Amino acid sequence: MSGGIANPLFCILLLVLVAPSKQISTPSDPHYWAGVVEFSSDRIPGESAEASTARRLTEYIKIIDSAEADPTDVIAFPESTLNQKATASFVPDPNDRIAPCNNLQYEQVIRDISCVARNRKKYVLINLTEKAHCPMQYDTRPCSSDGLYHFNTNVAFDREGVVVSRYRKYNLFGEAGINTTVYPETVSFETDFGVRFGHFICFDLMFNQPALELVGLGVTDFIFPTMWFSELPFLTGSQIQQGWAYANNANLLAAGASFPAVGSTGTGIYAGRRGAITTVMHYEPETKLYVAQVPKVQFPNAAMPKIPQPKGTPSQMAKLVLKRDQIDRYATKDLPMVSYSQLEERVCYGSHCCNFTLSYTVKTILQNTNYYRYKLAAYDDDRTFDGFADGQIRTCAIFACSSPDYSDCSRRFGETETYDEAVTFNSIKIVAKFANNQDTFVVPNNVDTSILPLDVSETEYSVVPSTGDTTPHNIVTYQLTSPRSNLFTFAIWARKFENFPVSHANRLGTMIPLVLAVVGSGLLKTIWKI
Repeated sequence: MSGGIANPLFCILLLVLVAPSKQISTPSDPHYWAGVVEFSSDRIPGESAEASTARRLTEYIKIIDSAEADPTDVIAFPESTLNQKATASFVPDPNDRIAPCNNLQYEQVIRDISCVARNRKKYVLINLTEKAHCPMQYDTRPCSSDGLYHFNTNVAFDREGVVVSRYRKYNLFGEAGINTTVYPETVSFETDFGVRFGHFICFDLMFNQPALELVGLGVTDFIFPTMWFSELPFLTGSQIQQGWAYANNANLLAAGASFPAVGSTGTGIYAGRRGAITTVMHYEPETKLYVAQVPKVQFPNAAMPKIPQPKGTPSQMAKLVLKRDQIDRYATKDLPMVSYSQLEERVCYGSHCCNFTLSYTVKTILQNTNYYRYKLAAYDDDRTFDGFADGQIRTCAIFACSSPDYSDCSRRFGETETYDEAVTFNSIKIVAKFANNQDTFVVPNNVDTSILPLDVSETEYSVVPSTGDTTPHNIVTYQLTSPRSNLFTFAIWARKFENFPVSHANRLGTMIPLVLAVVGSGLLKTIWKI
């Protein structure tokens, strides 16, 4: 590879010059230490693929070698921020127990990360563009003319730099020239500190395979590299990360690519139903390691010190470009703009009915003409994920609108627009029925105007079996228990998999037409080239 670190002794020098970390968790410890990286994916104009990969590799190694990383047992990097198809790398089969450090059969990205993982005695998970010889066993699909597959791949290294796990993304979001495996892989790896990690990538979070299959296999800790394209009102990055971790009562280490111009940000460490230990959403590109002590699931009473991060103001967060869900088909009622000590409303979409009980206060004197109004909403139907997959959604929601016009629901005020927080919700209670089966995945869902989820201590969530139904159902109740005047969304949100089990993944590496309205001309193409 041209443009890389030319000296073949680089990894050897790292071993000699840099002292390894001393703090290593053990199986008997109630915690382990994790680091997740938010990594800027901006490109330098005119930069070649080789130079870009070399620059990013240098930044990766610098992060792993940093003093901030000293306490960590495991470090995770985001999706699609290291190399690209032109600098794709072969990856060892984990079954072969190979440490590619200084092994010239592999490209520099794999060699050098293996070296620094060994030197620093850390588990490291990266995401990269992998190349592999085509065809593989049991795959009868046509090969490309160069005889290679290209995969969007997670690679996990142990403390000796050995490749111990590899996962190839199954649910693609466009991704020109990227292949998938014939069937989704469910992969995990054991650590020496008593934790088994499952891992998957970005859009996989929206599907039952492989993410929820891993949960069903008893995996409780997950690593999640992502380049998420955030969408209001239900699918901004940290919002859905916290909801997924809460619903599965799982530890989730989420490492997000940072490209706010297309809504990509969202990094955090979540401890199941105990909520976020730390989480960030950025309005400007950032590269930073976030470190936290994670309580192991088998120690439910272990201390969990939370690490609050600075929040962007609503004006600052307006710089973060967000997509908008297709909510115009929802059944809705306007929230009356008068104060109520108790308001009860029912909204139905067909046979799916949502019951709302609210206590809220409306300001009588507003300083500005701008303020958020709210809709009570119900939906039980399909949607498209930007043309790359179709999915069934069932939800009961309250979401904000920036004008009386329905088309302005889930649109925010701009960076220079001032507005009043006109409505303070003292309490909210949403009750609805959801199917109790493996094809229905229900999450508590909320976000405020800083585009961060509420702390779980401000809410209550319960699921109890329903009675008298011909098929199993649950009564789901979600409550806001602390006053909030900056609420954007509060909802019970569910994916139903029975009609749309997997994405329209890019099985043969051809590009599905891009329909991301917010991305605009060429921006997503730029991302997938990085």
